[in-house]
Amino acid sequence: MQEITELKIPYEELKHLTIEVIRNSGNSFQFKSIANAVGHFAVNQGIVANPNQPGFQALSFPLQQVDENRLRQILWDLIIERVLTIGDYHNDSWPWLSVTDYGRTALLSTDPIPNDPSGYLERVKRDIPDLDEIIETYLSESIRTYNINQLLSATITLGCASERALIVLIECFADTYVDDAKQSGFKKKITGKFIKSQFDVFDSHIKPLLTHFPYELRENYANTLHGVFQMIRNNRNDAGHPTGIKMDKEALFANLQVFIPYCKYIYGLMDYLRTNHHN
Repeated sequence: MQEITELKIPYEELKHLTIEVIRNSGNSFQFKSIANAVGHFAVNQGIVANPNQPGFQALSFPLQQVDENRLRQILWDLIIERVLTIGDYHNDSWPWLSVTDYGRTALLSTDPIPNDPSGYLERVKRDIPDLDEIIETYLSESIRTYNINQLLSATITLGCASERALIVLIECFADTYVDDAKQSGFKKKITGKFIKSQFDVFDSHIKPLLTHFPYELRENYANTLHGVFQMIRNNRNDAGHPTGIKMDKEALFANLQVFIPYCKYIYGLMDYLRTNHHN
């Protein structure tokens, strides 16, 4: 039983591997079994070489001590995030761990989850290769603060990411007018205005054009763009004012999940506008 070589991968990537392993490990497990499963998964993914002779059916793939230490940190992060808890039905202490009710919901999700920052951002960049850097900055901050249960901060920064996405869209719409006079008039209406006012102007100008748009862009406008923008904006306003309101972790989890199709829709709409200028 030979140890695999050190996993020279970033912490967030190791966390991604760990979450994938936990997804297939049942509701409770021991630390050593997870460590071994992570090692096995790393070998299967080609991250490290199999330390055993060809043809040898190894049952265990122990991690190096440095990687076991990193794995402990990751599991502790998942405990803080309420995905895991120490103990299970029969054992109330370490090294036993079990998945919480919230963790079960998160791990069963087929969509990217914020508890897996590497996997989440990888999916965003795969779906939107030219993602605006400012959107990425605020979205990354939202994920980080969500995972340490700073839910007000996570809500506000997600709202900033959403607002930036709308600004990029509105600027694209302004730049794709055929008529210079109409373009000038549109820009005059939005210059110096708050995002809600800009969006209302944009909404009134684009709605008459939707009948000429492809089916998917036309049908998803109200729910995917309008609906998600308003939802994230309302939550951001609630979090950004000293009302004492408490943000719900499960609701914010859902908002972070829906942000990906929302942002993807915005970029799809921009792609269409760039090749189909309007009046």
